[in-house]
Amino acid sequence: MKEFLLKNNLVLITVLGACALAYTLAFWPSMPVPQRCVGLFDAGIVIHLWEEGRFPGGFTEMITDRLHFTQADPRFGGLVTDVLVLLIGFVPLLFPGVSFLVFAAVSLGFIESFAHIVAIRMFRKRRPYTPGMASALAVLLPISIYTTWYLVTNDLMRPASWACAIAYLLACVAVAQQVVVRTSGMKYSEFLGNVRKALWG
Repeated sequence: MKEFLLKNNLVLITVLGACALAYTLAFWPSMPVPQRCVGLFDAGIVIHLWEEGRFPGGFTEMITDRLHFTQADPRFGGLVTDVLVLLIGFVPLLFPGVSFLVFAAVSLGFIESFAHIVAIRMFRKRRPYTPGMASALAVLLPISIYTTWYLVTNDLMRPASWACAIAYLLACVAVAQQVVVRTSGMKYSEFLGNVRKALWG
């Protein structure tokens, strides 16, 4: 089972994304706007994962090389990423009335766009591009901006909602990072030190 998941994680997340998109389009008229946005965002996340991993791909390899990060099986990081996407991106499709889950999902659009721009400096790229940046800026970011605008202008985000969204997002990302880093045999403090060196060293 583990080998199957490692080998086919991107295909499985693609099938799930296609189902989410089909569901969104089929029930579009009766859906609340936040749920529509999350459905579109989930499809965009799948496109983003393909750009990072396959077409043109190479984002994971860039990270492992630059951060001196090694794994017995590099596919494990992809599997953890897909689980993270499930937790953050697909859960709010089922609970569209929970605004903090919706914002936590679409906030990935802001984070991914920022991260891919910063990665140009981190990886000393000659061209202003890193794998995943096009879909982050052209697909995820516009959906994130619109969804956030809708949530705010319709007074769907209370102070507690912002706090819960940030806490949920940080918890999911922190657990995923810890799992990937620690299973590689690297201390998390060492990983963070390598990130700082890559950015400012």
